[in-house]
Amino acid sequence: MAQFIIGNRFRKKLQGWPSVQRLIWLLETVVIGIVLIIVRVMPVSMASRFGGRVGMWIGPRLKKNKAFKLNFKTAFPDLSPPAINQLVSQAWCSAGQVFAEYLHLREISDHRLEIEIIGDIEVFNNPLKPTVFVTAHYANWELAAGAIARKGIDIAVLYSPFANPYLDSIMRRARAALGVRLLARDESTRPMIQQLKKGSIGLVIDQRVDSGTPIPFFGMDKNTTLVPARLALSKACDLVPIRIERTALARYRVSFYPPIKPVDPEASVQDQSVQMMAQVNNYFEQWIRANPGDWFCSKRRWTKVRKPKAG
Repeated sequence: MAQFIIGNRFRKKLQGWPSVQRLIWLLETVVIGIVLIIVRVMPVSMASRFGGRVGMWIGPRLKKNKAFKLNFKTAFPDLSPPAINQLVSQAWCSAGQVFAEYLHLREISDHRLEIEIIGDIEVFNNPLKPTVFVTAHYANWELAAGAIARKGIDIAVLYSPFANPYLDSIMRRARAALGVRLLARDESTRPMIQQLKKGSIGLVIDQRVDSGTPIPFFGMDKNTTLVPARLALSKACDLVPIRIERTALARYRVSFYPPIKPVDPEASVQDQSVQMMAQVNNYFEQWIRANPGDWFCSKRRWTKVRKPKAG
């Protein structure tokens, strides 16, 4: 959420003015740094509550609020406008909680995280087995990596660097508390392949990927990446979905689901990948429907929207 406050809005306009851009970045870092200092000295539950209130106040004033509304309208077409607005408010509250919890990630991961393993997942019996873990921007998705690391698994996770390098440095240090390595998303293909030779990778993949394959999500095709399934198939790895649920202020449950398998193992790699990612999307949809206010959908998930029902 931090990247939406100041600098992101003017990023394109300031590309030809590097000195002004640095000044904006510094201003942004100072403003957000002050907030982070405040939440760092608070007890973790108080920080989470404070972050939620700040998120509910700031979020609706940001340009990204339109994406929240559009996504919720598309996913839940039968809801009334007041109900959609309520979901948007809850989503910004959840986003604020996630932001406030960044500097408490170690405490949450060590003492406020319940881990559940559903079924027989080989990597937990053999931590050296490479595995592809996937989750969605749901509840505090950062904690999925912390739960994996707590199980003694060598894990590297993909992340999207902030445009603001000063802010990116702060957030990287905050994530370091989870005990995982970070791979920048734009430079990740070769490092991901190398990582799978010695350990596991984690990806957050519910966003729309314009170069992806149309796969159903909430009853509409969403351009979905096939990378997790292709990696799992090419490296003979398991593809394991992870669900994060907020159970109380700064308290979470992380559930590891059985590995995803292709419906038809004799199909082409392309078709097997589509089959696997369709199952992943189905999991994500189930989780989001259970508590949609915890879904951080600040970017449009579909290229099209549902048409209003006739009559």
